Amino acid sequence: MIAALLLALLMQAPPAKQGPPAKPGPPTKEAQQRVPDRDALLARAAESIQRGNRAEAKQLLAAAGQQHQSVRAWLQLARLESEDGRAADAVRALSAARTLAPNAEEVLASFAELSMRARAPVPAMLAIESLTRMYTSEARYDYLLGVALMTAGDMPAAIDALRKANTLEPDRPLTLLALGLVYNNQKMSGDARALLRRALDLDPESLEALAALAEASAGDGDIESAERDATRALTRDPGNATANLVIGMVRMAQQRYPEARAALDAAAAADPHSPKPDYQLSLVYARMGDQASSERHLDRYRQKMRALQDAAKALRQAGSGGLHE
Repeated sequence: MIAALLLALLMQAPPAKQGPPAKPGPPTKEAQQRVPDRDALLARAAESIQRGNRAEAKQLLAAAGQQHQSVRAWLQLARLESEDGRAADAVRALSAARTLAPNAEEVLASFAELSMRARAPVPAMLAIESLTRMYTSEARYDYLLGVALMTAGDMPAAIDALRKANTLEPDRPLTLLALGLVYNNQKMSGDARALLRRALDLDPESLEALAALAEASAGDGDIESAERDATRALTRDPGNATANLVIGMVRMAQQRYPEARAALDAAAAADPHSPKPDYQLSLVYARMGDQASSERHLDRYRQKMRALQDAAKALRQAGSGGLHE
């Protein structure tokens, strides 16, 4: 639920096992004379990607990075490695870029993205904080800051960052959606519904906004609207975590407990980090008279809440030098 849609593409590929890349020795004078220039290597890498030969593209980008000290090449290589689930190799490429240009905007932004991909919001936060200070009028960095804060569980700070992003660039659908998600988490359902309706007006095809609106309606007690919108979302994506959560809540309100349990199990499987399905499952099992299962899910809920609280605490400690000032 919280930030799942915003980070879904970043989280899909699991890290692959890999060893460290071979370290090339210094090129001979003859070899240096044969070295293609940087732009030629980058152009060939782009062609390789278009042909689907990612391995060749990576070799060419590494050559451009090593031989020409190209920040652009290292960044492109880091993105390819990250897309392929090779987190360790992506970090190595990005570290090379940071060595060459530690304060460059694109380097910091790429580092933040990679950290979020690895579910490491604290290092992402520190990079994004630098960007928000250097580029005070760039809404996208306050937006990314808000998303990272959401991921770390610091919802009040996320609201501040996302509101600023919305002020700098009003009516951006993803910003409205992110704010709606935070408001849902903070049980501010009325505010969430207004923002999410606007997000849907701007982007009618947004499945995530539709599911989030269903959750806001459920929080407002509008069961009919919640069921309608959640059902529409599930028609498009049967595994959607938020829509399944809402259907579980609706079925529980309708006292259709086995159906509620099935929907909430699907929500928990789709978003295993969220404590919400476990809390609702504890209620469902209690009403079904299965106290042992109710206690088990309540314990899982508490564990996940503690994990979120610990992450938010670590974030505040890491940012004590100015992140939340």
